[in-house]
Amino acid sequence: MKKIEHILVATDFSPRSDRAVRRGAQLAKEYGAKLDLLHVLPILTFEALRRLKIDIPLETEQQLYNHAKATLQEVATSLSSGGISVMHHVAIGQAHVKINQYANANHADLIVIGDQGETFAREFFLGTTASKTLSKGFRPLLVVKQEPKGEYKHVLVPMDFSQPSLDALEVALKTGTRASIYVLHVAEVPFAHRMKQIGLSEERADLHRDNLLSHARAEIEKIAEGCARGNAQVTFIVEQGRPRAVILQQVRALHIDLVVIGKRGETELDEALFGSVTKHVLYETSCDVLVVSSGLLKQSEKDDLGGKHS
Repeated sequence: MKKIEHILVATDFSPRSDRAVRRGAQLAKEYGAKLDLLHVLPILTFEALRRLKIDIPLETEQQLYNHAKATLQEVATSLSSGGISVMHHVAIGQAHVKINQYANANHADLIVIGDQGETFAREFFLGTTASKTLSKGFRPLLVVKQEPKGEYKHVLVPMDFSQPSLDALEVALKTGTRASIYVLHVAEVPFAHRMKQIGLSEERADLHRDNLLSHARAEIEKIAEGCARGNAQVTFIVEQGRPRAVILQQVRALHIDLVVIGKRGETELDEALFGSVTKHVLYETSCDVLVVSSGLLKQSEKDDLGGKHS
């Protein structure tokens, strides 16, 4: 992944979005990046106005648009006074569609959005702007849940040795340059609860578990060798258990303020089988979460090639 040079913050002017705007501004200042603010007016609002105010829909729509643009201008002006290069734009349509379209058209390196406060069960069935933006996009998405209090200090990267988790580690090394970074692999013994049921001795079961842990530590050591560069403080941890539970426990124990996790699922089936851990982390942790898509590096390469040929 290339250096973070362009940050897009989506805002609906709510208190949660205000936190996202402030975090985005902090990151822009930290990296010397450009900052874009985007507000999306829901198209359903205009459809409702057409039904209720058939006589003056165009005038009312223009008033709503002008008000949103003026409010966004105020936010941009206040941030610009802090020495940040800020652009702003108002779009009309579905929020997740317009966010991804704008990010792609302007080659944003990072999308920042506020936590929408949905429960996991509600999100799982109905979806939110954050989850829909993730499912349809490939750019890193930072979901801001906490009040920004300076740079991130403790960053956790769940590692399952897949390409998305390796991409997440690369992003973490760029995002938390002065942070303590913890790389966590959770070794889950497949069908451990059934081993005794099928007559496998306790000794054989222990041997199977030990082999699994040894393999995990060997893989972690390979990754550690590649991370031995720069000033990054990286600690590697191997634990046994269920990934979701161990990740949440480590978030609390290590006082994590940012989780960087890979997005699994090239297909709907992959997402159903492998994406639940990312979803649980996204909706059950109290810290900020940065989700990195598996298509990130490939698209970055395309962007770079496009820039060379343009």
